[in-house]
Amino acid sequence: MRNLVTLLCMISALVISVISFRCYSCLSRTSEKCNVSETECLGNRCMTACQYFYSGGKECKSIYKGCANDTLCGIKGEEIMENIRYRFHAICCTGELCNTAQYELAEEDPTPNGVICPNAYCNDTLEECMTEKTINCTGSMNRCVDYRGKVRNPDGTVEKYSIKGCVNSDCCRYSYDSNIAIEEQYRALLKC
Repeated sequence: MRNLVTLLCMISALVISVISFRCYSCLSRTSEKCNVSETECLGNRCMTACQYFYSGGKECKSIYKGCANDTLCGIKGEEIMENIRYRFHAICCTGELCNTAQYELAEEDPTPNGVICPNAYCNDTLEECMTEKTINCTGSMNRCVDYRGKVRNPDGTVEKYSIKGCVNSDCCRYSYDSNIAIEEQYRALLKC
């Protein structure tokens, strides 16, 4: 019995050493650069995720490197509304220490796409932000969004938001789960 246990432990160690590999790892919530280390991952994919967030005159760039979250690989989230701009991109790669990409986001595409959405921004409330304003959506942002929630901003402040504007399908599909520097604490509504 003892030999069987020893054999199983050796096989487990061998399997783990075969399926684990290293990715570069770092997180910066307020800068496009971060101090890189290495981390062990299961599987063979690494990820670099970049985020741009602009709200109320404050701009924030964030970056994450680490093991790949396959559900986020390749997404390009984009959102625009009164007082807020948001872009996110997750780049995945295969192989040991392959996530060497630096902070990189495509510029906002200003080309109107024909979609018009309500345009509203209210803070300190979870009630619907009423508006008669509209916004012409651009680029890949072909859906309207109505969001209400409590969020920790990149600077650490916590605010309630009620907002309406334009988003692309990646933002709706991933429900803001891909945020780096913004932490959703409570969601009252997300409707695309």
